[in-house]
Amino acid sequence: MAEKISKKKKLDDKDEKLLYLLQKDSKQSISNLSKSLGIGISSVHARMKALKETGVIKQYTAIINPDSVNRETLAFILVTVRYRAPGKKGVLSQREFCEQIAVHPLVQGVYVLSGEYDVLLKVRAENIGEMNKFIVDFLRELPEVDRTLTMFAMDTYLDTLELRDLSNSHRL
Repeated sequence: MAEKISKKKKLDDKDEKLLYLLQKDSKQSISNLSKSLGIGISSVHARMKALKETGVIKQYTAIINPDSVNRETLAFILVTVRYRAPGKKGVLSQREFCEQIAVHPLVQGVYVLSGEYDVLLKVRAENIGEMNKFIVDFLRELPEVDRTLTMFAMDTYLDTLELRDLSNSHRL
């Protein structure tokens, strides 16, 4: 389940620059960060700790090139949820559905939507055959799934987890 952050940290210019630097390379040393920010090592450490504790930084992770690990096929799947299924008592839970889908190893993103579709999935597979197996043999077998619409990405020009321009200087 997605973790909700109750505290919001007010970011100053140093926090924003620190976040920018960490998003570019989270493995760089605190000493390098200190030099780039023009503040002491203990201040950098304290800022990083505060950003982590308040939930601004969710985690440090490696971003793997999907092509290098045989996950070249990218699809976005729109799902309409069936809230009542034949043979099941009560209302099916959209949250439980999303949690169930989120643990599948091919799924990279699960988003609850407004509008005609209820859920958007970001799925990476080795090839069309593996994607077909995911959709037909797994996804459409779930009683909560009413219908799906699959769109394959033909090419990727931007795929990032980076939150850019935190200073709002380029927003319209």
